[in-house]
Amino acid sequence: MKTSIVIFAVFVFAAGIASAYVSDNIAGKWNILAQADGQTIGITATISADGDNFTGSTASDIGTGQILNGKVTGDKFTATLKTEVLGAVYEFAMEGTITKDGLTGTFTNSNFGSVPFTATKAKD
Repeated sequence: MKTSIVIFAVFVFAAGIASAYVSDNIAGKWNILAQADGQTIGITATISADGDNFTGSTASDIGTGQILNGKVTGDKFTATLKTEVLGAVYEFAMEGTITKDGLTGTFTNSNFGSVPFTATKAKD
């Protein structure tokens, strides 16, 4: 019985460390490549994390935006991207996965559909 409790405690502790590592890993400057209508759109994002929550800003050739209400759960993340696209403001649901190589996910909006993206940490 004591062995089971110790193993459970170690598992909970390890899961907490892994969660903190993943949520801390989303913070920083990112180079995002989004695939929309056969075009690749380069986006730079700067993300700040506070525990499992994050916010940020984006910039691209077609406009700027804000990442709002970001949440990391395990290796998954969700947020709202409020961005300007050629002068009009749109909100996209942002969701994806944090991997050892970066981020993968989608930006989804009823006008634009689902736009897949990949992201790598910017080199300092």
